[in-house]
Amino acid sequence: MKQISSEVTFTGRLYIFSVVLLCLLSIFIPKGADVLFINGNHSEFLDKFFASITHLGTGHLLFLILIASLFIRFQWSLLTISVWISHGIVCAFFKRVLFRHLDRPKQLIDNQLLHFVPNVDVHTHFSFPSGHTATIFCICFLLSLWIKNRVATVLLLVVALLVGYSRIYLLQHFLMDVATGATIGVLCTYLIWHYFQQANLPSWASNYLKIDLSQSLPNKKTA
Repeated sequence: MKQISSEVTFTGRLYIFSVVLLCLLSIFIPKGADVLFINGNHSEFLDKFFASITHLGTGHLLFLILIASLFIRFQWSLLTISVWISHGIVCAFFKRVLFRHLDRPKQLIDNQLLHFVPNVDVHTHFSFPSGHTATIFCICFLLSLWIKNRVATVLLLVVALLVGYSRIYLLQHFLMDVATGATIGVLCTYLIWHYFQQANLPSWASNYLKIDLSQSLPNKKTA
C-alpha cells in the first residue's frame, strides 16, 4: 500500500512540476518569440514527426482508453468519461467565451518569418488554451496514475510534452496556450481522480465486461 501511495505521489509531483515550469516559461518568454524559436528550428524529419504525433492530442485516444477500461473496471470507465467531459467543457468555455478574441500565431506574426509544415491546416482564431495539449495531459496523467510505474510515468510525460511542443512547432498555439492546456489537463484529471478515490461508488462500478470465449468456440464432437 505504501508503494502505491509513493508512486501516486511521485506522479502527481512530477506532473505538477512540469505544468508549473511551463507556466513560468510562458511568463518570462515573450509571446511570439517562443513560436519563432521553436518553429524556426525545423527540418523535414521534424515536420513529419510533429505532424504525426500532434494527433495524439485528439479525442480518439481517449475513446480507445474508454473502450479498454470497460474490460478492466467500470469505475475506470466513469473516471475516463468524467475527465473527458470536464476538460472539454473548460477548454471550450475558455476558447469560445472568455478568450475568444485571442488569435493564433499565423494571425499575429509576419507569415514571412514562419515555416509552414506541408499538408497541415494552420488555424487563425480561438488560440487560448490548447485543447490538444489539455487532452494529451489528461490521457498521460490518467494512465500514469493507473499504471503506477515511474519509468512509464516519465515516458508518458515526455509524450505529453512532445504533443504540446508540436502545437507550437505547427503554428497552432503559443507557449502560453500550451502551458494553460497542460494545467487544465492535469487539474481536471487529478481532481476527478481524487474524487473517485474517496467516493462511495455503487457495487457495479467494480464490475467489468466479460467475454465468454467458450460460447463462440465450436463444440468438439467425440467419435
